[in-house]
Amino acid sequence: MNKVYPVLPSFFSAAFLLISLFLSAQGPISGFMPGRGVTDIAWGYSTESFSSYQFGDEKRSSRLTTESLNLFIEHGFTDTLSLVANIPYLWIDEENRGLQDGGLFIKYRNQYKEYTSGYLNLITSVGLSFPLSGYPKDTETPIGLRAINFQVRFQAQYVSFSGLFFQLQSGLDFQFLEELRPAVPILFRTGYGARRYYVEAWAESYNTLNSGVDTQVSGGSGAQWFRIGGTLYVPLAAGFGIVAGGSRILSGRNIGLSTRWNAGVVYRWMR
Repeated sequence: MNKVYPVLPSFFSAAFLLISLFLSAQGPISGFMPGRGVTDIAWGYSTESFSSYQFGDEKRSSRLTTESLNLFIEHGFTDTLSLVANIPYLWIDEENRGLQDGGLFIKYRNQYKEYTSGYLNLITSVGLSFPLSGYPKDTETPIGLRAINFQVRFQAQYVSFSGLFFQLQSGLDFQFLEELRPAVPILFRTGYGARRYYVEAWAESYNTLNSGVDTQVSGGSGAQWFRIGGTLYVPLAAGFGIVAGGSRILSGRNIGLSTRWNAGVVYRWMR
């Protein structure tokens, strides 16, 4: 007999998919599984701006705005296994624009344990991000570095049947440029989902080991940051909803101290 996994409102994993697409370090990995034969499709827009850039530990004035369109898809092959794909298009100006670094990720639920008040998910994911076009990388403000990035994520998420959840995620990134740059991300999320809305708050730390000092914006010497954010999701119809959110980088190294705003739509298709 197949194990039946109780879930909160079905839009949870779809909402997480779109929320995660705006957070490149986190990757598109939520603590919810879509389920067998379920496909979540998310389409979003974001704008991110900063007026100060941390060149190493030195803050200098530097202004930049980046806009992006993001397409994310997650398909559940079983209740414990899904495939996640993302395609981002970024633009800064006429020269610096194009399809950026897409990704493919396998997501697997290692363990599910049910309690009287809720359940615990333990999930592992592995994947690659890679350039989808030959966008310029040697300009003053490139949209990326055309690097290949191997990501491993481990997470524990507790979800109460009342709608409250807590998630802790970490792992390793391996960025392949002229030299290997490993990094350690840590993410904590908490939120609440009801029939007519979903809200969350989160904090994220990202630390590239043995980082250098950027000599230009997005110089690729290894970034570090601490960022906070929040999201609101509202389902409008069966399998369809809208999401809006924002985030702010409070401190870091080789990173713009940016503010990001995002909005999008989510559609869930069930076979």
